Amino acid sequence: MAATALHTKDIFDFEVIPPIKGKLAFSGNAIPQSGIQVHHPKAGEIAINTCSLPFLHIMNLNWHTASGDILLHDSTPGDCININFMMGGHMHSNFKGLKHDLDMKALRHNLIYLPEGGGVNLVKGYETISMLHLTFDKEFLASAIGYDDQWSERIQKEILQQRPFSGINGTSTVTPLMAQLVDSIRQCPASGPMRNLLLQSRALELLALQIEQFKTPVRGKETIRPDEAEKLYQLKAYLDTNFLADLNLTQLSRQCLLNEFKLKKGFKAVFGTTVFGYIRKLRMEYAAKLLKDCVLTVDEVADALGYEHSQHFSIAFKNYMGVSPSVYRHK
Repeated sequence: MAATALHTKDIFDFEVIPPIKGKLAFSGNAIPQSGIQVHHPKAGEIAINTCSLPFLHIMNLNWHTASGDILLHDSTPGDCININFMMGGHMHSNFKGLKHDLDMKALRHNLIYLPEGGGVNLVKGYETISMLHLTFDKEFLASAIGYDDQWSERIQKEILQQRPFSGINGTSTVTPLMAQLVDSIRQCPASGPMRNLLLQSRALELLALQIEQFKTPVRGKETIRPDEAEKLYQLKAYLDTNFLADLNLTQLSRQCLLNEFKLKKGFKAVFGTTVFGYIRKLRMEYAAKLLKDCVLTVDEVADALGYEHSQHFSIAFKNYMGVSPSVYRHK
């Protein structure tokens, strides 16, 4: 069956997202808890969270496509630098002015400049796309990278002459450190001006890591295949909602369809922590929320987390938070 041809404007009015125009005023809370949700009968379910910072725009997108394949056309011009970190799913893109396609699979990233716009993106039906998109002001990027090497000189020349380009011919691998920064942007718990500062610093660190990788491309075989990385992200999403269950490695291995060795090694490489270290983090953060927001006793919180003895919970909580549950409650 032929793919359904859609235009971005058929699905979502991206004009509600403010364009990058030099110095932008800080906006309250960046990456808000609530965002824009769109249901389109042919495109599927789309959830978008955005924020604007000086010289920078951040968009977090999750897209569950409908049953049919989609050819998404985008003719919107954009005189900015666009960076995409694909954390889950698959999208094959062709952009006007670029001689090569961009095959965006899980844990791949790119950097492109398309002053005249124009692109076609192929997305399969029943696909789950998860991406973090950064848009930088081109003058800011030009001033940041300087002229110290061939890569920077090429980018400076293309920006000056307003010619489309990509960071490299194709896409690059999202490293474990990049993946941690993406997660820290998506899940930043801070609020107000501090939240904005944290998000801006992490986005700039992502840009620095990306450019460093473009200048010194990694040779050789990837340690984690894209399909395995996607399974690890699906497992992480499963843990986010089932962390209170009685979990073991064999069960989790079956859940994500990876053997125990690949599960342990891959989870640590992608997320910077062990599987059970992540479960412990979720449980302790949940316990902290119960202690602060509810009228439950310490014994009741321990029971909610599945501890047979509240003393064991208190020891685990103190080891993680640095203070006992009773002290934490009254901080």
